[in-house]
Amino acid sequence: MSQDSQVRLPSWRSIGAEVLQWTHNTLMMVGFFVVVAGAYLYVHPQSMFSIEHGIVQWVAARRLAMQDLKSLGQQASDAVAGASQEQVAQLEPRPVPQLDAAQRAVADWLARRYSIAPMAMRELVAGAWAAGRQEHLSPTLILAVMAVESSFNPYAQSAVGATGLMQVMADVHRDKFAPYGGPRASLDPLTNVRVGAVVLRNAIQRGGSLQAGLRMYVGASSSAAEGGYATKVLSEQARLEQVASAARARAGHGATHSPVQAQTQTASSEAGSGRVAQTGSPATT
Repeated sequence: MSQDSQVRLPSWRSIGAEVLQWTHNTLMMVGFFVVVAGAYLYVHPQSMFSIEHGIVQWVAARRLAMQDLKSLGQQASDAVAGASQEQVAQLEPRPVPQLDAAQRAVADWLARRYSIAPMAMRELVAGAWAAGRQEHLSPTLILAVMAVESSFNPYAQSAVGATGLMQVMADVHRDKFAPYGGPRASLDPLTNVRVGAVVLRNAIQRGGSLQAGLRMYVGASSSAAEGGYATKVLSEQARLEQVASAARARAGHGATHSPVQAQTQTASSEAGSGRVAQTGSPATT
């Protein structure tokens, strides 16, 4: 191969010369722009004042923002430090509800059927039993209404605005939610159960029978308009009663039935034979 065809690589000296030339040209351009900018500011001194004023305003805005952040942090610290013992207690986890054998069986059966966390379902079952005692209603009836209305979704909402586990119209029953903080409390599961039980009891009382009360609860004017709602609720309640009865039998209490269970069985049998009867003895609103 001849020397003319060989590729000659640039030497380090030539590379350094090119870098030096590029740096020199760059510095000349920077210097040129600096001179031009200085001349412009000399001819137009008001521009210099405008730039200086803008920088001062930016620094002042940054200082105010830092002061606001410090103030917000101090307010948050004061709020946490001044929180009452009651507010702190609300943040603590609720104690696990103590259920008897029948209640545990119902809770576990519903948790499996509706794919709900067992601990959450036990709280709902305990709430239904408490509301049933308060409103003289069968707790399994309250649970059956929850199952049909929302499938135990505490954040469910219907097309007409009914919300929560028992699909209560919060705007219509503002007075009932007032002790719990207003209509927004309808999304609290236990509050919704308490108010829903009151509404259900009043509907049964006005309707004069269980099936008529269920129709009024769902807002249907007749049995044809309810779409089988009462039948669905009573069927679900009957299944829950069977689960509870089997648990009582296993626990050695199968021979003794509570008054609530007896009333529920009577209502279920009468509904199956075409007759209607009111469950429990509704108290005066």
